Amino acid sequence: MKRALRWLPAAAALCAASLTAGCASSSAPAPAAKASPPPSPPCVGTLGIEAGPITRAARKKLGLSENARGALVTEVLPNGPAAAAGILAGDVVVKIGATDIVTDCEFDATAFNRSSCEPVSVSVRRASAGVDATLTPVDQAAFLEKTCQNGNADACFRQGWLLWSRRGEGPKVERALETFTAACKAGSAQACAYAALQLMDMPDRAAEALAAADRSCELGNGGGCATLAFLYASGKFVKKDDRRAATLYAKACDLGDPQGCYNVGVMADDARPGPRDLARAAAKYEEACSLGSATGCTNLGSLYEKGTGVKMDKLKAVALYQHGCDGSSCQRSNLTGCVNVGRAYRDGIGVEKDEARAAGIFREACDRRLDPDDIHAAENGARACSLLGALYVAGDGIPKDPAKGQELSELGCGRGDSFGCFNAAAGATDPAETAHYLDLACKAGDAEGCFDLGVAYEKGRGVAVDRKQSTALIRKACQMGFAQACAKKKG
Repeated sequence: MKRALRWLPAAAALCAASLTAGCASSSAPAPAAKASPPPSPPCVGTLGIEAGPITRAARKKLGLSENARGALVTEVLPNGPAAAAGILAGDVVVKIGATDIVTDCEFDATAFNRSSCEPVSVSVRRASAGVDATLTPVDQAAFLEKTCQNGNADACFRQGWLLWSRRGEGPKVERALETFTAACKAGSAQACAYAALQLMDMPDRAAEALAAADRSCELGNGGGCATLAFLYASGKFVKKDDRRAATLYAKACDLGDPQGCYNVGVMADDARPGPRDLARAAAKYEEACSLGSATGCTNLGSLYEKGTGVKMDKLKAVALYQHGCDGSSCQRSNLTGCVNVGRAYRDGIGVEKDEARAAGIFREACDRRLDPDDIHAAENGARACSLLGALYVAGDGIPKDPAKGQELSELGCGRGDSFGCFNAAAGATDPAETAHYLDLACKAGDAEGCFDLGVAYEKGRGVAVDRKQSTALIRKACQMGFAQACAKKKG
């Protein structure tokens, strides 16, 4: 049974919620006592800071090194905790309580929607010095409402953001869009970007989506530029224009948007709109990865593994795949990265060979519920099932179990994976069933499957003899790069 020796990189959400449950007592009730007043609702706090990514321009202006991480304070909301503590625009937040702030995504998850209003320590970098302060969060709902009413557009945006972050609750989606639209008109670049994202899913409001994305980009929001670039790259609502898209993605990247940098890398990798530039692709994937793009890390890992655009470094490739698999506060786990980590341990690429560990990684990837925001998640989940099946058939690192291996190969094949179909064909006991799986493998793009099916038609194995079909399949396998098919064709 053949084994996959390579896997393609990805081409190119944010918050987790925790619940607490009370405990019921089985003891007898206590004697009646004077009723206590109902407990006050918990205070959900905010620090009154707006922050964004550390851009290249900000690094230069503030004298920060390339390795400096954190969230750049863009605005201190008036009369809030940060203002009272002396936090300033231009400070770089590096820690809130016990949480290290690596990107602005961690900042958003930590500074807003805090579970209490207890004092918290905040560490910032100012000029060349570190500054520590203690902030006492205030109730975010009341604070944001008052600050918004006083004309602060970003406070209005943040109200919409809080509604959007709970978008599983239907009516709040519409309220969030209304809030974003109003805040956008008032001058909040962030609000315009979020309004554009929501409006993109409403074909009857295409003009509004374009206008919101354009306004956000003009106001200096990287996410808005990336959204506008996507519209031009995909031809959604506008005429497809790769050059315009590339320019906008580059602007988004300059403004610190991780997906903007990732997509600059993808376009350079795919030779859009000009010649392929792998060195540029690597540089932009690296920038995207540092800003929190899981897919950026994965794609950069692929370049390091193959030594294209960068000097080959398989150990670094595996570390980058792992970053992609782990995900970040900006982008959840990328399944391509996980499958590549498993492949590395299966084959000893950049790490010591450990097939049992590879099996565990493949199993988790095969069983994982698909994330619609993860590029190629369905293909990678299916491939993981097939790869795990191959390990069971071979008994590599796990107890040999051909029946389990066949089951997993068929599962991968049923989910569209050519490798799974080929392996299912190899494990089938009935010639007609073998031919069936080879046909599925060939149709899914497996060159060896096409070749073997051609041989089956030549010999009449599981199918009626058909020389014309045999020749066509062997020619197809050769065109797909399978050397044995080319040699047979010549013979």
